[in-house]
Amino acid sequence: MRTTLLLLATGLAQAQYFPLQTGNQWIYRVDEGPVKELRVAEVLRAETINEREYFVYKGIQGDQARVRLTAENRLVQLNADGSESLWADFEAAAGTSFATAFDNCTGRARVESREETAEVLDRSWGNGIRFSYSATNCADAGATSDLYLPGLGLAQRTYQSFTGPRRYKLTYARIGNASVITSGEYSFRINLSQKTYATRAIINLRMTLENWTKEPLVLQYASGQRFDFAIRDASGATVYFWSANKLFIAEVSELTVTGEKNWTVTEEMDLKPGEYVLEAWLTAGRTPVYKAQVPITVAEITTAQ
Repeated sequence: MRTTLLLLATGLAQAQYFPLQTGNQWIYRVDEGPVKELRVAEVLRAETINEREYFVYKGIQGDQARVRLTAENRLVQLNADGSESLWADFEAAAGTSFATAFDNCTGRARVESREETAEVLDRSWGNGIRFSYSATNCADAGATSDLYLPGLGLAQRTYQSFTGPRRYKLTYARIGNASVITSGEYSFRINLSQKTYATRAIINLRMTLENWTKEPLVLQYASGQRFDFAIRDASGATVYFWSANKLFIAEVSELTVTGEKNWTVTEEMDLKPGEYVLEAWLTAGRTPVYKAQVPITVAEITTAQ
């Protein structure tokens, strides 16, 4: 499994239990309960209100709130009247309790542990904070427990529902420019260093196949060619085909992928201004199975005299 969270390298004193940065994203999968679903939580944007910086956070249930971390390491929400309500106190001692306002059907929070260990994203984590929540007058609703991990954020939340407990467990996190991807997932993507190019420019393309499942992924090739890519204009016409002027050895081979595999290519392009789509794929098998595309713009770029 790939783990590149730079925050993990910092001391626990500096690690945030709720990292707030625009673009941060967490994906949760229900691993306990009758409905197996995915939910996305993310930090949408930053806003300055009353000389304080807040972040608009969309939670697991889709609700949005303006939140910030105080100097005392408390997560608070900005209310409509300008006051603030407490979501979580990450400095509270084990055994203490406090009122929380992140959910109308969730009661007081109690710090059950500040030294929680957990298996999340296929690795062991320590120094987690586990909160439990008391019941309210809402019937079969509200959170019953949370697990926060340093540098990662909310790793697990359990809700009560009329069908029983529903536990959301973190399956993917993007924190800043780093990512953590759990096993059990695989994907293919293409990466470019920029979106807009001059009419004559060099394109650096990287294709990434990730396999974090427990089974090796076997690619079968009929030649020495491993990938291909094409560029199409707004009408769908192909204006560039990478392999059109290339020869490849006729050789049957296999490539086993566990973890991450990258292919790179650098090409000089000469295109007219306009909107295009770059599509890349792996040439394993008779038809492309691993394929992705991104839009690019070609424009006349003038330099200052």
